[in-house]
Amino acid sequence: MDRKGRIFVLDGTADRIRVYGRDGSHLLDLGTPNLLNQPLGLDVSASGDVVVADSGNHRLILFSATNKPPRIFPLPPAENGEAADCSDVAFAPDGSFVVVDNDNHRVLRLDRMGIPIWSRGVMGRNPGEFRYPFMLATDRDGRSYVVEVINTRIQVLNPDGSFGHFIGGWGIEPGQFFRPKGIAISPGGEVYVSDSYLGVIQIFDRGGSLRGIVTDPSGNIIRFTTPVGLTVSRNNLYVVEMYTGQVVVLEKIR
Repeated sequence: MDRKGRIFVLDGTADRIRVYGRDGSHLLDLGTPNLLNQPLGLDVSASGDVVVADSGNHRLILFSATNKPPRIFPLPPAENGEAADCSDVAFAPDGSFVVVDNDNHRVLRLDRMGIPIWSRGVMGRNPGEFRYPFMLATDRDGRSYVVEVINTRIQVLNPDGSFGHFIGGWGIEPGQFFRPKGIAISPGGEVYVSDSYLGVIQIFDRGGSLRGIVTDPSGNIIRFTTPVGLTVSRNNLYVVEMYTGQVVVLEKIR
């Protein structure tokens, strides 16, 4: 979401970004099949710029808030020459881009000109290693929270790309993951993580301690249908349910 309350939803099979008003009314689309090819992730900056992980073209696309022509940032291949498979991207606090390279088991950071700052990760389960990382979010201090679907955890990287800590692990108990997918960090530092198989959304603090599970007003755990992408804005949580093709909006009750 941007500061105007507009909701940006990535429609990957249609190669477009759908933009809605806060009331759910459709406003406009960004991108075309001639520009985007199987886009998988996006982020919106505080100023309203939109960056898209254009996976099929192995690049980032930046849509400016000032309606300038889209900018294209090719992503560097892996050391073995394999093209980047960008599955998500997020703005760092300084406006640089943090990118997940799914097939190459790494995370990249690029400056606003698209020049690589660092690259971290190889395939594995140890700190600083990944197995098909998928989505990510960044916090106000510049740390990156990377969802590892196969390793069933969140790996937190420091702003320089060094290992910070893990959140969660495999299992079906509170605080564990079976198929983590989406992640969002609230302005207050709460870390929301969706589990597409269990259909729940758990809440952690930035250190990894479980704060709770999203429930209805009666305290019953809400079971979503394949929850994937998440966004927190003001007092609302926005949840993309992949198989139902809809966005569910929940209001936090204090």
